[in-house]
Amino acid sequence: MKIEKTITLSASLIMAVLSCLTLSSCSEKGTAPDQGTAASQNSETSAAADERPTEDRAGNTIKLPETTEKIISLNPAATQTLIDLGLADKIVAVDEYSMTYADSLAKDIPVYSMYEPDQESIISLGADIVFTSGMVYAGGDNPYINVVNAGVCVADIPSSSSIAGIQDDIRFIGECTGTEAEAEKIVLDMQNKVDSIKAIGDTIPEDKKKSVMFWLSVPGDDYPTVYSIGKGTFLDEMINDIGAVNAGGSEEGWPAFSEEAAIALDPDIILHSVTYIPDVKAEISSRKGWENVKAVKNGEIYYVDENASNRPNAHITDAMIQMAKYIYPDEYADIENTVK
Repeated sequence: MKIEKTITLSASLIMAVLSCLTLSSCSEKGTAPDQGTAASQNSETSAAADERPTEDRAGNTIKLPETTEKIISLNPAATQTLIDLGLADKIVAVDEYSMTYADSLAKDIPVYSMYEPDQESIISLGADIVFTSGMVYAGGDNPYINVVNAGVCVADIPSSSSIAGIQDDIRFIGECTGTEAEAEKIVLDMQNKVDSIKAIGDTIPEDKKKSVMFWLSVPGDDYPTVYSIGKGTFLDEMINDIGAVNAGGSEEGWPAFSEEAAIALDPDIILHSVTYIPDVKAEISSRKGWENVKAVKNGEIYYVDENASNRPNAHITDAMIQMAKYIYPDEYADIENTVK
């Protein structure tokens, strides 16, 4: 396995790493121009405007449009949230990764590169707001600066590292699009699912907790490294709420473990979101040194839906349920698995 293949096919997870380096989505040469707060002649309208966000999720100053009829989403997690909010008919363009949800979008919808967007074409669509992902600013340049200068509101949503942060992302999208009530319903449903899972997880005795390692890549001869998750990530939080222990939890963020270090962790269960290898269980089981790892000996290697686990929106609970049923099948037998 080449490192290039690993990084390309794990792009949606690497989003979370790169978003930490986010620069301004409404900036030129690193400085965000003040898009201000909408002025109003009517005091009632002004009061309502004051309640709307004046900053995006990256902390950049934005000026939201008075109405939102045309939306461009160049952030796949945001695209799915917009669909959940009932706004699919208002989405006029998306990024290539958002085409996962093509069945919910207009036929022949324009598709742009997340990293090298056609700014002139984007401007021509006359969108009221463009949602972007923090990962595209990691290189230091703003690929949407011409869109911002054209007066279009560009709102950046970096990948949040916690469940609470993801819920705030959903609320932010609701506030930007006038669907606050719908967003709050999604957040409430999400929290209810998390609470139901955590209530069971809290009953798992300390001496019965299983060690779980979540893989974003599979080691190979060309690149004997495992990208995994550490503390300070929503996946770590999910594992802990389920009642398990994150084998990589001694590290921060999204650590890379050498194959030897990963073997030494000796997890009870290996979860992964890898799709570029057809049979991960067979692949890892055939590698020298892994035969004595508990997860391999017991055949406890499971795939977790890539989109549900990698894209920070309400659907992480789908992955959480899937993970819970793999880790503690008896304890979570009565919770419906929404991802098949």
